Amino acid sequence: MRIKTLSVLGLMCGLAAPAVSLAAVDISGFLTFAGTYGSNDGDVSYYNEMANTDHPDFGTRMNHVGVQFYSALTDKVSATIALTAEGGQYNYEVTPEWAYGTYQFNQDWSLRMGRYKGPFYMVSDYRDVGYAYPWVRPPEEVYSTNPIKSINGLDLVFQKTVSDVSYLLEIYGGSGQNTALAPAIYGLTDPVEFETHNNIGFNAVIGTDAISFRVGYYSTDVHVPSFGIDEESGTFAGLGLIVDWRNIVLYSEYVARNTDDTPALSQAFPDQNAWYVTLGYRFSTILPYVTYAKIDEGADPSMFALKQTSTALGLRWDFDDAADIKFEVKQADPDVTPAFGKMGLFDNVMTDKGTIYTITFDTIF
Repeated sequence: MRIKTLSVLGLMCGLAAPAVSLAAVDISGFLTFAGTYGSNDGDVSYYNEMANTDHPDFGTRMNHVGVQFYSALTDKVSATIALTAEGGQYNYEVTPEWAYGTYQFNQDWSLRMGRYKGPFYMVSDYRDVGYAYPWVRPPEEVYSTNPIKSINGLDLVFQKTVSDVSYLLEIYGGSGQNTALAPAIYGLTDPVEFETHNNIGFNAVIGTDAISFRVGYYSTDVHVPSFGIDEESGTFAGLGLIVDWRNIVLYSEYVARNTDDTPALSQAFPDQNAWYVTLGYRFSTILPYVTYAKIDEGADPSMFALKQTSTALGLRWDFDDAADIKFEVKQADPDVTPAFGKMGLFDNVMTDKGTIYTITFDTIF
């Protein structure tokens, strides 16, 4: 699976310089189709209706489809456009996930200009491409902490491989218009609109075929009219590790979100720390895995900070060279948040732990 994952990286994120194909358009894409069911005493849906709890659901926002168009206009200039659609509340509305031009200075350095994926996490560039990672979905405890998906601006990229060691450095900046889904307890039925200004950050990865390590940092000013937030600032930092050695698969990540200590920002985006560890062992085309994850309050305690631990058991079966089926059972144990009660990443107050069952079909084309 390691070779396939790397091929998806090159396919979807477009960082590597492809062969020149003048006046031609290369088309690639991905699809994830999911079925979910949640079980808890209060029939509370999970993570902005990622899984409903009163019936099996095949229409949640876990369903994704995306198509990427790439064209090399000259030997130095290329254009990339990706259109994606998501189920659930977004009802498969097609959006331009990224749309940018690339200028290749030389074999190692390039500059992306336009709308590109924000490289905030270890699998940011392909977090919607279910085929590219072991889980049914990236662990929500970590991947719910930054609702920003794309940035409009510039991304300077350095890529080089020396003696089987690959190096990646991104220095990026810009602004953005974003939406976030608030838990049902807020009483907001529509996605929350917010803007980010003065974005600046870096993303660095060093790795071999067997192991890779990531570090990243991001700073921005936030404008959220519905919460009365005007140009308040926040930072987001993360560390990540992937090990794929022989048949052992290990993924681990830690993130920290820190924002201005104001009442409005502490409610909308309180400080949070989160981490997970995934360990699996591959038997030919079968990969069983276990994930333990946690989200907790961050540097400045807030009565709105979400708290939860979870344990997930999963199984991935690569039944074809470009397709897989995954099954996962996750038990989430929310802790008490002073402002809400026992909620965690569920959409309303819970009475006990919750169990989420998920099956997915993933493919790339």
